[in-house]
Formats: sequence, C-alpha cells, structure tokens
Amino acid sequence: MMLSSRRKTTVLLTGAGGDQCVFIWKALKQSTLDIRIVACDSSYLAVGLYRTDRGYVIPRAGSDDYLARIKEIITTEKIDIVMTGGSEEMMVLGERAPQIQEETGAYIVAPHFETLKIAADKWKLVSFLKENGFSYPQSCIPEDKPSLDRFLQDVPFPYIVKSRFGAGSRGLAVAHDRQQLELFVDQVNYPIIQEYLLPDDEEFTVGCFCNSQAKAVGSIIMKRTLGHGLTNKASVIFHEGITRYCESIAEKLGYIGPLNLQLRLTEHGPVLFEINPRFSSTESARAYYNFNMPEMCIRHFIFHEEIPRPAVRNGYFFRVFDDVFVDGAAIEKTRETGVSTGMPGKLVRNF
Repeated sequence: MMLSSRRKTTVLLTGAGGDQCVFIWKALKQSTLDIRIVACDSSYLAVGLYRTDRGYVIPRAGSDDYLARIKEIITTEKIDIVMTGGSEEMMVLGERAPQIQEETGAYIVAPHFETLKIAADKWKLVSFLKENGFSYPQSCIPEDKPSLDRFLQDVPFPYIVKSRFGAGSRGLAVAHDRQQLELFVDQVNYPIIQEYLLPDDEEFTVGCFCNSQAKAVGSIIMKRTLGHGLTNKASVIFHEGITRYCESIAEKLGYIGPLNLQLRLTEHGPVLFEINPRFSSTESARAYYNFNMPEMCIRHFIFHEEIPRPAVRNGYFFRVFDDVFVDGAAIEKTRETGVSTGMPGKLVRNF
C-alpha cells in the first residue's frame, strides 16, 4: 500500500551518544516531512537521549538481549524506520534486517550483509576494487610475507598503517621508514599497510544514495579537511570523474541506501581508500546543500517515492561545537528508569 508523505513518520536513531546520530538528527530537522524522533543508546549519558522525543537506555549492540530490546522499542513506539549511528550496530542490525522487518514492519537502513562485510574490511575492499577494475591504493597485510616483500620492493615510503576494520583517522599512523613500520604494525590490531596517496590537499568525502534496485540516484562531493577525527571544514564541489567513479563502485557493490566514500584525487585520478556503509558526520551539511539522505530514506523506503537526482548547491561549511545542557534530575531519572521523555536537553546557540 502506498503511504502518504504527509503522515507523521517515527524514526529510531541508534547510537544516540555518537557523532553520526547527532548529524542524522540535524539532517532530519531540516526535512519538510513530519518526523518524530526516538533515540537509544547503551549509556544514560548519551546526548541524543535528551534531544529527541523519547530516549531509551538499552544493552550494547551484540549483547544477548540487544535485538529483543530494539524490537520491543519498535513495537512500543510504532517505529517506521531505524537509522543506525554506529558501525557496530550497523553490523548487528544489518545481519538481522530482513528478520526484524518481517517481525515488526520497520525498515532497517542497512545494505545487504555481504556488502557490509566488504565495506567494513579494508583488505576485502581493496580486493573488490582490484577485481572490478577500479583504481585502488597499493596495499598489503603483514601476515602475508610474500605480499609484504613485494610491497616493500615496489612502493616507496611513506606508508599508511591502520586497522583493516577501523573507521576514520582513528589509529592511523604514517611510517617513514622500516623501523617505524615495524613499530606501528605491532601497535595496530589487524593492520593493513597502504601507499601514501598524494597530494595531501586533495581529499574528498562523497555521499551516495542508492535506491532499492541498487542504482545510484545521486551523490554529493565535498573537499575536506579533518579535525578531531571528523570533517571540520569542507566545500561542495562538482567533479564528473569523481561522481562517475564513486557511483559506479556503489552500483557494483549492489549497495542500497546511504553510502560514504573517502578518496584522494591523485595524478592518476580518484583513488578510494575507505568506504563507510552508514550515515556520515557531514549529513547535516549535505542536507543544507540539498542532499538530505535521511529524508531520502524515508521518502524512498517508507513512502516508496522515486528519488530524482537532487540539484546539489555549492558552498562551504565550518564545523563548530554545540552545547547541550540537561538538569541533573533529568539525568538521574533516565539512569534509574532507562527512559528519557520531553526532550529535556537545552541546546544553546549563541555563536
């Protein structure tokens, strides 16, 4: 049955203490749709619990009773769609998405689990890019000794050392010689070694939305700088080569929903070094420039609307910190009951 986009939609945001959840919230607040937001997190000190219509303290993702609690909230709050704010929850919910949807009727914003496993593992991602004819960073994993020896012979220093399963710049190190390389490899869990892509000032984050047929309906490109592990300054740009490269990768993956691709524009063209199979810390800025992926999810997956390619505007954005203030009594009540109501957090905008 075709639903009307004029009716109220109830969204569940998971990982309410994380950055992604905050920026999904900000994008939803820019939507013209009638939206009610419920949030959940494993900590009663998660800020999102206090800036949404209702907040729940729940078990950690992956715990035995996590899924049961999620389904209980979906039923109680009449949730239409679930948007995840963290990679761990995305993996847990993505694996069970068809089951949850069948049992509750709520749509889980997550790609197919096999796609998730490629996106979550940088070594599998490099192999996917190579096998499908896309440019990729020269890479190796240290436990594969022949591959490591070839890499050291063919690729000059410096090298990037990071976890195969990490996200963003957390835990990333730059090795300038063999001694540093050995040190960083010992310090990183499940390390991958990659060529250092140049130039430094040509790094881009690309948001791409794919419909239920795994067809890219649009993308937005931002040239960025990083601060505090997030994009802190960026400009929206237009680049046909980057658009074609990223949308082709998304479609070859068979991706459905919102996807983030991180790349550098080298002398040989765009080279992808990371995919995040989730919403981004730039969702609020993207929404401002007419690329609102949380809203697209509601329109396409709930109201079954076809999404035309958005007319993205160009411009700059600068990230600053917000302050949210919550009375101690409201925090204590949430700690004791596991529920926050009435949006007690006060957001002060005075910059």
